[in-house]
Amino acid sequence: MAKRWFGIAALLVATACASTPRVNYDSDPTADFSRYRSYSWVFSGVPQGMNPLLFERVKASIDRSLAARSFTQSANGDFAIAFTLGARDRVEVTDYGPYGPFFPRFGYGWGGYHDVDVRNVTDGTLTIDIYDVATKKPVWHGTATQEINRNKPDPAMIDVAVDAALANFPPPPPKAR
Repeated sequence: MAKRWFGIAALLVATACASTPRVNYDSDPTADFSRYRSYSWVFSGVPQGMNPLLFERVKASIDRSLAARSFTQSANGDFAIAFTLGARDRVEVTDYGPYGPFFPRFGYGWGGYHDVDVRNVTDGTLTIDIYDVATKKPVWHGTATQEINRNKPDPAMIDVAVDAALANFPPPPPKAR
């Protein structure tokens, strides 16, 4: 019975971790982000090989997220934005040890039963790049990576990934020394 509860608890922890994307970002410290008020898209059409429905969902989510930050879309924006999507499969192995954490080995010399969980997972990565229109140089790069289901994209997960990736845009101003 305790083993079953441990399995349920492990599943809940894994589910909670899977719903939070891992985020990284980088920015040009010389860029003046305070002058950015409007944006335009680098690509007007769907890149070759990308699911057009998924492209439109991500684009709409980025539009929504930027609008929430008071940025407006314009044909001649202050910055231009582009995104890419990627996926990578990996094998996840979890060894819970002999008898799991609640059942220590009884006596010496008695073989151990190891509870091992092996599963295939797919990590999806959303990469957002922002370019200064005046200089045509990159000024910000952000990624959000989380576990996905390749066969059924979840619109809620798209919004979570977009919001997580853009949480650090614009970056805080550099600190005075």
